[in-house]
Order: sequence, then structure tokens, then C-alpha cells
Amino acid sequence: MINLTQILAVVGAFTITTVEILGDENSTVSSTNPLVVKGYRFFDSVTGDYFAFRGVNYYPRPNAGSLDVNSFDFFTSNYRHIWERDLPRFTALGANSIRLYAVDPTQDHDAFMCALQAEGIHVMVELGSSCAGCEITANKAPECYPASYKERGEKIIQAFAKYDNVIGFSGGNEINHRVGSNGPEWNAPCQKKFIRDMRAYMKSCASMRQVPVGVVMADTNRKENAQYYNCRTDPSDELENVEWYGLNVYIQCENISDPRLAAGMNNLVQDLTNLQYSVPLILTEFGCVSPAFPTVNGYEAQRTHHDAKFMNTAPYSKILGGGFVFEYNTEMANARSTSPYPFTKFGPQNYGLGYFSPADCNDVDIPCIFNEMPNFKFLADAYASRDTSSEPNFDSFTIEPARQKTSECPTAFPKLNAFTWAGDAAASIQCPSVTRLQCPNASPNKLATKLSTDAPSSSENSSMSQSSEVSDSESREGMGSSLENDLTGGPEQNIRSEEKSSDCGSLALCGGSNGKDEVVTETAKLQAGNANSVGGKSFTVTCAILVFTLWAI
Repeated sequence: MINLTQILAVVGAFTITTVEILGDENSTVSSTNPLVVKGYRFFDSVTGDYFAFRGVNYYPRPNAGSLDVNSFDFFTSNYRHIWERDLPRFTALGANSIRLYAVDPTQDHDAFMCALQAEGIHVMVELGSSCAGCEITANKAPECYPASYKERGEKIIQAFAKYDNVIGFSGGNEINHRVGSNGPEWNAPCQKKFIRDMRAYMKSCASMRQVPVGVVMADTNRKENAQYYNCRTDPSDELENVEWYGLNVYIQCENISDPRLAAGMNNLVQDLTNLQYSVPLILTEFGCVSPAFPTVNGYEAQRTHHDAKFMNTAPYSKILGGGFVFEYNTEMANARSTSPYPFTKFGPQNYGLGYFSPADCNDVDIPCIFNEMPNFKFLADAYASRDTSSEPNFDSFTIEPARQKTSECPTAFPKLNAFTWAGDAAASIQCPSVTRLQCPNASPNKLATKLSTDAPSSSENSSMSQSSEVSDSESREGMGSSLENDLTGGPEQNIRSEEKSSDCGSLALCGGSNGKDEVVTETAKLQAGNANSVGGKSFTVTCAILVFTLWAI
């Protein structure tokens, strides 16, 4: 067995990596460490601590004006006044992660991502959007996967993989809601092929951090979808399966504080237990709205968020890796027909932890003010009640034998190689020139140097979200063949999903298609570069590094 303390770096192969430093590289303010995956759990790549998601779905749509649209990218410097307003609320919630639904890869997100990093907030980034050619469609495979979506996904990965606090990339959001009367196999091959393409692109970029790629599904055909995305229709293709699986569930719809009585949550966990899943399972949306919840301070149906406590507590935490509540703010455009402003009445779209005022705020010339609803405090209490002291860390965690292999493919789903894919004719975009961003006021990171010691080989679905230090040409030649040396780093639900994914009306809003023995020691790169770097500029470090490991006796 390899132990983390037994990793030694000595001279060897050459590699070139570019790290961009913003601000003063000598500052010592703490930063957010990249996460790594070992088996079906996330861990901090530096401390080795178990990481359970205490997340929030974040789309700060104002009540009125030109920004009152779907699929808009609020996460640039142009909208600093919006996200800087909300950062303290994430901290007050005890959140450690947020999920973004749409980003524009042509825009600069450095300020936003660095501000989150300074607050200890990780980010899950959606690769799709609702603009034409920017997502998996309702068409039958293979037409459901436009070639332009491949380019868009690669551009987002190129733009965001440099941030230490990116948790993962989501290959799609609830595409199983677009099959109509057809079965999930109608467009699922398109989603699976897109995931494979994104993993292949990262694999081809040797110096890029290998951020895990997963998918988010609505909670229909629970077993079939979960099995399909974690299986390999071609057993020799080690890039086919997801590296994490997200499920949007709205099942805790009563004020039940005793987990033994939480039938919906218990049924979910039992179903997922039976699957013997080999990658992390995350509740990417949770938070049922129901009149069964109490009225508090004049606000009806305030969710008590006991499920947020359950999922981060044993025995649930053996199966679930935490989740993201839906959502930060009630969106007036979706909620006002059944729960008029100021949203004190129950309504099937009144999902917010709070709401924006005044009623006509547009965040252009009328600033929006966030007002907490009582369920904000309930969620903060649930997140604060976590106790992970008994959870194993990276070194002590042992993967259960039954959860070491990918799933068996459901028979109704076709193989990926049964189709001709439009995107295969197009070459991938270039690998990024900047592979890591050193944020201002952040200490030069002790970056990921952990190995998946007890995890199965990649053929048994082990991954880590960090760089594999081989040349670009070597990586491309080996793509799709062997990854063994790779370190990879209810009804209201249906309504909400369709409204969230409606057309944004402008390509610009969506950021459309325009547009285990070997370890990388990035700490050494930073230390070497800091002697020659100037704040705010890029530097290139050429390191001669070969890493070998000592095996425990």
C-alpha cells in the first residue's frame, strides 16, 4: 500500500506549466484546496479530510429589468455588486459549495472565483445552457448531441479548470426530462458521449488539472439512469462513465426530524445502496416545498431542512456525499403567479432561502437587497449540526469491495459506438495556456499530491481531480486505451426544471459556441516560479521532475 508520507520527488522527465498569479504572490491568506476523489468520496487534497457538500444552488436573478432572464452569467466583474452582496450569506449558511447553472466561457471569471476561494467556497460548474446548440436536446440519439456543444464544453473546461476551487463539471442538467413519452434511452447516449468527450479533452491536456466530470439527473427512472451513467457500453473505454453522479430529489416533504420516519429519504438511500455505486453520489438539488411545513413569522411552508442534516450524518453519509439546496433566492418570474411578492404565501415555485426587494429591483439602477426567510436559519442550523469527526480521512478510507467496479449497463440502452457522432469530425480546441490561477491574497498552495492508494485501478473506476504529468502527445496517443497512470483529480420539480431551462433569448447570455505512480508536484513549480514572478503576470516554469513511491511493507 502506498502511504502519502512515502511519496518522494526526484529528477526525471520535463514538463512545462504556466501559472498565473494575481496580486501579491507572497501573501499568506488561506485559500481553498482542490478536492480529490477516492472511490466514492471527495477529500481535501492537502489535509486529507473528508469533504461533504453543504451546498446552495445559486442563480441571483433580480425581480425585474434586463437581467430578469434565464441562463445569464452573473459571475463576472461586471456584476461584482451582485455576488459580493451574497458572499457573506454563504458564509452565514455554513455552506462550503455552490452550483452554477450557466456560464459564458468567453468572459473573465477570475474575480468571482477568487472571491469564493477566499471564503472557502467550492464551485460546481454546469457545461450546458439553454441557447441553441449549447446542450443535449430532446431529439433522439445521435441528433440530440450538436457538435457545437462539444466546443462549448471544452471552452468552459479550458476557462475554469485553472481554479483550485472548481469541484467538478456537470455534463448536463436533467436531460431525462426531455424524452417525452419515450424511455430514458432516447437521448441518454448523447449525454454519455458528451461526458466521454469532455473527459477525453482533459486527458489530452497533460498539465491541466483533471477536474471530475459528472452529470445531474432528475429523479425519474432512478435505477436505470444511475446504472447507465456509471457503466461502460464498451468495457475497454475507461472514459465512458461519470466520475460523480448528481441527483435532483424533492422527497422530504414533511416536517420530520426523526430520520427513522423519513420514508422518502430512507427509500432513496436504500435504492442507492442496492446499486453498490463506485463514484460519489451527490444530491445536486434538494428542498421540497410543501404546505406541510410550518408557518414561521408570517411566512407559510418554511422548510425545516432536516434532510440537510440527515444526508451529512451516518449512516446516510456512507452513501450520500451531501448536497445543494434549491435555491438561494426565490425567482419572482417563476413564483409570483402562486406566491406573490413578498412571497409569504406557499407556492410550488417559492424555493428561496430568501427573496430580493424592492419588488422592482433590477440590479442595474435599482439594487436588490436579499431578505432572509425563516428557512434560511433552519438550513444554517442543519449545516452547523454536522459532525464529520468519525469520518475516515483520505489515508484511512477503504473502498468497500462491492463498490470497486463500474455498474452493469441496462439492456435497453444502446452502445455509444452504435452511432456516428457529429462532433467526432471536429478537432478539440487547444489546451489552455494557463493551467492554474494563483488568486490574490492566497498563500502559494500546497497543491494536490495525494494518490488513490486503496482505490481500484481506473478500470475499476477510480479517479482523482489533479494533473497527470505526461506530455500532451503521449496523453493523446493513450487516450481511450489506458488511464491507469491517470490522476483525475414531484410535480413541482418538473415545473421548476422546465422554467429554469427555458430559452434565454440571446446567445450572448448563454455564452454559446462562439467563441498512480506519477505525481505532479505543483508546489515545487510555484516555489520555483515565485522567485522570478511579478504579481499580476504569468510565468512559465520548466521543471525536471520524476516522482516515484515507496511501498509499505
